[in-house]
Amino acid sequence: MTMTMCEARARGARRSKLLVPGDNWEFIVKSASSGADIVHLDLEDGVTAANKQLARDTIRRALDQWPWKAGQEVWIRIAHFDEGNAELDLTAIVGGRPNLIFMAKALDEVDMIRLDGMVALAEIQSGIARGSVEIGAVIERIKALSNVNAIANAVPRMGALVLGIVDLANEFGYRLTSSPGETPHTVYARSLIVHAAHAAGISAIDAPFMSYRDLDQSEEDAGYSVRLGFDGKSAISPKQVAGIHRAYSPTEKQIAWAKKVIETAEEATRQNKAIFSVDGQIIELPQFVQAERILARAS
Repeated sequence: MTMTMCEARARGARRSKLLVPGDNWEFIVKSASSGADIVHLDLEDGVTAANKQLARDTIRRALDQWPWKAGQEVWIRIAHFDEGNAELDLTAIVGGRPNLIFMAKALDEVDMIRLDGMVALAEIQSGIARGSVEIGAVIERIKALSNVNAIANAVPRMGALVLGIVDLANEFGYRLTSSPGETPHTVYARSLIVHAAHAAGISAIDAPFMSYRDLDQSEEDAGYSVRLGFDGKSAISPKQVAGIHRAYSPTEKQIAWAKKVIETAEEATRQNKAIFSVDGQIIELPQFVQAERILARAS
């Protein structure tokens, strides 16, 4: 018998990730039209134990039937092996070809290797090409923070590290504030995650701003995520998405600078110059790469 291998879902931008309980069809439909780059369908804390099977069925229905926008990703969060039933979760959802499945409360690379093997088996059973579904880890345990580089590089299908700030705060014993922007007690953890993810070539997604009704502060906090180097930020309300996208979009001034760098670089190439200046600033390869990234983000 010949098995037809289904293609993986297309990867899009990863500026915003909107959390939605996996057992609520109405919320899932609303999230799909929110404009979020990633719709995070939850099978962990966002769903009660009694509703886990309903959530599995609802998520699979959404994966199979909902007309997701081009480039919009669907991620599924599952509970850690010690707290949930990963086998049931994966059997139910992998065949729906989510972009990424990420594990809450991951501890080390062993967790990721185990998850990789289980996803690979579910792909084979579902007739999906191996490697179609990426995996990721929520970094919300002190042990995970100590192992973050090993986690990021655990297996080739690793796709993201996601910061779980509330659980991590509980582990460290500090109290989270509702203030946006720089929070000294989280800088170390955030920086470790960004560094590990970028070194491994995968995405780093920051935790949400919990005071979701204050949209101005939510956008300010997203700007802080940008400055730290995160690729995207989680949201707990659809209303936060637009502000996150604005924070991740380059300003007109940045776009104008980037265009000038590219244009001047082309002229310098014609004149066989390796180094040139724009607005009194010496431009070398790093600034040229930065300009290309700014224009890519703008598009």
